[in-house]
Amino acid sequence: MPGLLILLAIALAVTFVVLTTLIVTEARRPPRHTAGYALARGLACDPAELGLAFDQWWLDLGRGVRLPVWEIADARRGGPGPAPAHSLTAILVHGWGHSRIDMLPRIDLWRRIADRIILYDLRGHGDAEGGLSSLGAGEDDDLLALIERLGDGPFLLVGHSMGAVIAIHAEARDDERARRIAGIVAYGPYADFHTSIRGRLKSTGFPARPLTDLAMLWLRLTGVRHRDAAHDAAALRCPLLIIHGTEDAIAPFAHGEMLVDAAADAALHAVAGGGHLDAHLLDERAHDEAVRAFAARIAPGQS
Repeated sequence: MPGLLILLAIALAVTFVVLTTLIVTEARRPPRHTAGYALARGLACDPAELGLAFDQWWLDLGRGVRLPVWEIADARRGGPGPAPAHSLTAILVHGWGHSRIDMLPRIDLWRRIADRIILYDLRGHGDAEGGLSSLGAGEDDDLLALIERLGDGPFLLVGHSMGAVIAIHAEARDDERARRIAGIVAYGPYADFHTSIRGRLKSTGFPARPLTDLAMLWLRLTGVRHRDAAHDAAALRCPLLIIHGTEDAIAPFAHGEMLVDAAADAALHAVAGGGHLDAHLLDERAHDEAVRAFAARIAPGQS
């Protein structure tokens, strides 16, 4: 009997190690949503398929890391040419496991608000080259590098899930580039990454704790240390609008409330019955009105 118990303990330990390895590996190397992904689902592969002229270029971050960027310079007319001085630029920041392709279906409203729209792939996602995802723990550096490349602004950051948290981290930085950010619209942000990863695993029927605890420890030991989003929300200088579904299983609605309470200038647009991916779709009129009012406040005349 003792021998059997030892074997069962070894088998359980091996299972935990294997499953934790799988969680960490997929987290750092998320599925790639590229043109093939879009074609298989009948989605637009680039802005041209939506009738929008755009430029594509690469943000070179060094050490072999390059992020692809789509720039729609005259978003309101859909034509080429540089944005007017001091016009509003909207930067759309996708979430974990997604890409700039996934943000294309959301672009129509922002075309009516911003003069220039930027979509890019986070490191480790989409067509990005080199580097692994740090799950939002360090991508604010990349976002600030993108802002530096784009010019003076003002900038409106539009982030979903992890992208929303990255936007909050970026604006909270004591950095001249962060001061070019005029406002943040955050869809389904979470206050801590551990809660998000547990929710993601539960939504797929995969066991969460204690595997996620082990995964978080592994990530910390390898240098991926997540910052407290509520702490950074309290340091925001710009207005924040959070759009959050009340039934979000990945980033609980309570996290949106927590971030709004922490920030000095924040509003919460609650979407009754909304989940993690559809909060902008369930009541489009109310959503669009909330976004337009926010944009008019941070950049009068833009909406």
